[in-house]
Amino acid sequence: MSGPPNIPFLERGKARPLIASVLVHPVLAGPVRRATVVAAGPAATYLTVDEDLVALVATRGVRLPCAAVLVGEGPPPDPDDLTVGEGRVWARERPVGTVRRWFDPRVRLSAVDPEAVAGLAAEVHVRPAPDPAVPDAAVAALADDPVGAVDDLVGRGGGLTPAGDDLLAGCLAAVRARGVPMADALGRAVRQQARGRTSRLSAALLAAADQGAVVPEAAAALRGRPGAARRLLGLGHTSGWYLAAGLVVGCAA
Repeated sequence: MSGPPNIPFLERGKARPLIASVLVHPVLAGPVRRATVVAAGPAATYLTVDEDLVALVATRGVRLPCAAVLVGEGPPPDPDDLTVGEGRVWARERPVGTVRRWFDPRVRLSAVDPEAVAGLAAEVHVRPAPDPAVPDAAVAALADDPVGAVDDLVGRGGGLTPAGDDLLAGCLAAVRARGVPMADALGRAVRQQARGRTSRLSAALLAAADQGAVVPEAAAALRGRPGAARRLLGLGHTSGWYLAAGLVVGCAA
């Protein structure tokens, strides 16, 4: 399913266009099913549908790998009585969003630019690690033994995406994007440990990272785009720093 590059805002009361990740295609394009809200805020509503998670994100929110972005001004719909399916999001049986375009958050690289990685590492090192729940030595431990560090990092830290998970997600996404053989063992360890040890959203983002899928800011940093490192480090309270640190570790693996 595809749509025009510029989608006009629909009239009030009509379904807004959605730009959705291909990772949530089976959920959004499948039969209509009831969604359970696991968290909601001004920029995103996080829905679970059976074992899957969909982030219903406002236009200015972070485009997560599991996101369906609502085009146009305004927050996500009221989280009461939501269902998804048949290419739409429904509120009390009224369509509030219709998928018009799909995006692919997965990154594939034949090689990484050493100068870009060095620049990203420099941005990380000039800022202190922001979450005291994750020791300073955690980054070095992950670089030394990525698979062995998983047990100590999964679920470590506060919030919907704990800092330890963000660190692992960055590393895992980078090794997947580069096709590093160690990625299979790291991915298995992360998925096994994430079950029941972290939030539903964080577990979904770790599963996405195991496919090489990241937020656009991280993808741009991997590709060495100008200014991408600083934009990445500016995400959230702790997420940007730990994602960036994980990418540096994964690029050096």
